[in-house]
Amino acid sequence: MGLLSRLFLLLSASGALLLGIQLPGFVDQYEKRVDAHFLEVSSNLKPFQDIADRFHGGSMKALIEKHEQSTDPTFHAEGAAIRKMHDRLLRFQNEKFQLQASLPNQLLWIATQSDRDLLDETRRNYSFGLLLDRTALIAGFSCMIAIVGLLELLASIFRLREPVRSKPR
Repeated sequence: MGLLSRLFLLLSASGALLLGIQLPGFVDQYEKRVDAHFLEVSSNLKPFQDIADRFHGGSMKALIEKHEQSTDPTFHAEGAAIRKMHDRLLRFQNEKFQLQASLPNQLLWIATQSDRDLLDETRRNYSFGLLLDRTALIAGFSCMIAIVGLLELLASIFRLREPVRSKPR
């Protein structure tokens, strides 16, 4: 193995370790963002929930339908706004539920099915840190082993494809 390939492998391993150490922090910041948005929409929806509690047995769906069935355009438009807030609340409730899992499951959820707006917001506002707890170290070393393993696998595949050179006598 040449000097450049060893340096590349070391840099890749170091980068993967640092990336992996950031993963628990990223998930934590994503969770906090979900919580903040959930609290905000809950607060905005509370007066409407109080009305639903008083006049519709607590059913937000019934309150929304009442608004949307109205012939008064203002009241009808209010129904659409309340529905949008309620749908947003349900989305954040689902996010909170999905994030009550182990770190690998949280990462899988965030990577594949999370709220894209929140993910972009978290990415834009992410603050790097080096919290070295057990979870961060496990994530860091797991990421490093995966990347180094992948690079070694690719290197061995390329070595197999190289033509065999005969040694000069």
